[in-house]
Amino acid sequence: MTGPALTALAVVALSAAPAWGQQPIELADDPARNTWETAEPTPPDADDGFRFLGLVQARYNLTNIVPTSPYLDGQVVGVLGGTNGTEVSAEERSRFGEYRTVGFFNYAPPTFGGRGELTAAFEVDFSFGDQSYLVRGNTGGAFGGDQVNLQTRRLHSTFRPALGGGHSLDIVVGLQFLADGAYNPATATPDDLFRGGGGLKFFGSEAAGVSAYGGWGDSFQQRLRYRLGAYTLYEQGTAIEDDVTLVMVDAEIAPAYGLQLGLHGWLLRDNGDGGGSVFGSGPSSALAELQGAARLDFRPSEGAEAPVVDADLIWLLADAGYNRALTTGPVGVTAFAAANLGKLYVEEQVDPDVRGFATGGELRVRYAPGAGSIARVEGLFTSPNGPEEDVYSGVITGNSYGIVGAVWATHGAVLLFPDVQGINRHVGVVYDVSNKGEGLVGTSGSVGYDIIPNKLTASAGYAWGSTPSGGSLGTEVNGRLIAHPWFLFDVGLVGARVAGSPLEEDPWAVYTYLSWVVF
Repeated sequence: MTGPALTALAVVALSAAPAWGQQPIELADDPARNTWETAEPTPPDADDGFRFLGLVQARYNLTNIVPTSPYLDGQVVGVLGGTNGTEVSAEERSRFGEYRTVGFFNYAPPTFGGRGELTAAFEVDFSFGDQSYLVRGNTGGAFGGDQVNLQTRRLHSTFRPALGGGHSLDIVVGLQFLADGAYNPATATPDDLFRGGGGLKFFGSEAAGVSAYGGWGDSFQQRLRYRLGAYTLYEQGTAIEDDVTLVMVDAEIAPAYGLQLGLHGWLLRDNGDGGGSVFGSGPSSALAELQGAARLDFRPSEGAEAPVVDADLIWLLADAGYNRALTTGPVGVTAFAAANLGKLYVEEQVDPDVRGFATGGELRVRYAPGAGSIARVEGLFTSPNGPEEDVYSGVITGNSYGIVGAVWATHGAVLLFPDVQGINRHVGVVYDVSNKGEGLVGTSGSVGYDIIPNKLTASAGYAWGSTPSGGSLGTEVNGRLIAHPWFLFDVGLVGARVAGSPLEEDPWAVYTYLSWVVF
């Protein structure tokens, strides 16, 4: 029997399955009706412990950004015009549709009294018409489907011991989302993650390990939050000291309502000799170059073999925020300052010190009714690498260790900095906040207005970037028109163009999209 025939048979069988296992079906009393009585499916109890959260995204794109490599066309991340195989064309155009569904499944067994929970998250995304009947992630939208493409995003357990005294504690074990702040990503709001701690500029991806998220205070506002976490980013040989590990300590206090002050310290020990991912890992890897982080070249001469590089890296960060979610008034402010310290261990060479820093802030004002009636401005500065051979004075982020290992999410840009609404195409003139180690002076801003409060939003924005030495990275202008026909359901039209970038042509993009949060 052919594959499509088997699929059709399975659909028929599954459509009948809900009646199986119920009370026996019986012929109706009235023979003239010639119908069958079937038992109605029983809905689950409200306290069965199961919860679902889903994210659905779809886009249709028109852009002059053209992929040149068929091997990287399923998922494209990184710097425009870089090693990801993209170029900006004066003549060619890319036209394609994309789709993504992410499902988050949580089960808290009632017999455990709410003290334990299992979480799993899976993702399937593809471009329309890309591939079928193969095994590969980020594909599966071609005729016939049947692609093996399920991606595991999270798989962890959460335990909540009863401590009393207003103290809460979540212990998370397994593959989990790793953010650079004190909030548990499983329960945090977007403003907690994007505007607290490092705002995902340093770390923002999945990692396997153990986290303890604690808090103290009443339900109105927690006065203290903290995170203690230890994660293994790469384990290459269980009996060999060749791992990449990360330890994170974060604390945030709320001395007054709406005010948050945070301190953060993270330690990464890289003994992986540049291995781990398919592109390698670490500050001298092809992975760092792909994503616009600093790829440090320690070769003694051009054409020589690159030496092995390990690292001990420390990030020390302080952040402050007032009304960052705009829930206590019309004005919200956030700011942070970070130092990146440590040492790089270069085989048979002098070991350079790491001494970089970054700082930035954002101001938002809600000036009219409606969730979209917000004016905002944001700035970011990261230090450049200097001429000293024994010092790297730029910053290092998670983009040196994982694909989309860190993402600056609040800038509002589409092309100059990566669009956070991207599905399979996540690219930018500047992808990593270190800007290839050359440093970044960046600003962005937007003004949005709800033409119909909470139903129709129009906005215009800009983004600008340069190196600290004055090298232009480009200026972007963008616009959005977004309708909100249903709760947590958006349909939008977005357009953007960048001028003055180092690219040979000005990149532009127009896309329509829908976004639906399902729960």
